[in-house]
Amino acid sequence: MTAATAATQARGIVPAPQRHDARDAAGATVRSGPVIVLTYAHSGFGLLRSLLARHPDLACTSGTGVLPLCEQAAAAWRTADGQAAGPPPPLAAASIRNLVGTIITAVLCAEGKRRWCEISTAEPAAAKTFLQLFPATRVLCLHRSCPDVVYAAVHASPWGPAGPAIAPFVSAHPASAAAALTAYWTARAGRLLAFERAHPGACHRVRYEDLSGGSGSGLDAFLGLDDPVPVEPGRADASAATPTDAHDPPAGFPVGQIPPGLLEQANSLMVELGYPLLAPAADLQSSTWR
Repeated sequence: MTAATAATQARGIVPAPQRHDARDAAGATVRSGPVIVLTYAHSGFGLLRSLLARHPDLACTSGTGVLPLCEQAAAAWRTADGQAAGPPPPLAAASIRNLVGTIITAVLCAEGKRRWCEISTAEPAAAKTFLQLFPATRVLCLHRSCPDVVYAAVHASPWGPAGPAIAPFVSAHPASAAAALTAYWTARAGRLLAFERAHPGACHRVRYEDLSGGSGSGLDAFLGLDDPVPVEPGRADASAATPTDAHDPPAGFPVGQIPPGLLEQANSLMVELGYPLLAPAADLQSSTWR
């Protein structure tokens, strides 16, 4: 792909309509728009990235910081313009689009592909700003069950949960890594679900367990891809590995360490996502937590 071609396609992902519901964008624009995988730590996003990266049209990156960059730049412009909130002013939007378009052009040139796909664990608020700037964006909201996220985090850091995203939850639940990680999952999964509800036309829910079971979860149609996303049953990489069955809570999950209020919140989200309860309702009153 030449630099001129990539630049043209990067400009093509900046549609004119101001509304950010992707259903209102022309089909051709949606098929060339960015793809964002929005998720959280230990969701097994490595598996989804490995599948998307094998598609001939998608140039996949992760952790570039583009989404937070858009949010920070928009906040700076709002401050300069004296705006308390709301979408970026027109001059700000044009400036941020040009900046991001240059980054995307560089990625497309390096990969020789025509469409950018970013895997991001940024907060949904950053994705909201990106949608305001690039209305044709397709957002895949990747979820994983709470017990599997807890197990994956413990496996990744056997000496205890670590990292700036999880640190506040460890401080709130210093006596139990399981409680801290459950609180982290509840907060992040809850905000991601709220983002889905706020942007139904731009979002598509994907569960890690469905991908690891060989289901494409309607990715081709949602993303407007001419060629199908290659999904192979049982295919996973090291970052997506899970020690548990895809649909049953892991044996021995320490439900008794989870405070009752937190357990109730986690169970509510588990049900909304189609997962089994962390503990049956009849067992909640008999929790050993104190």
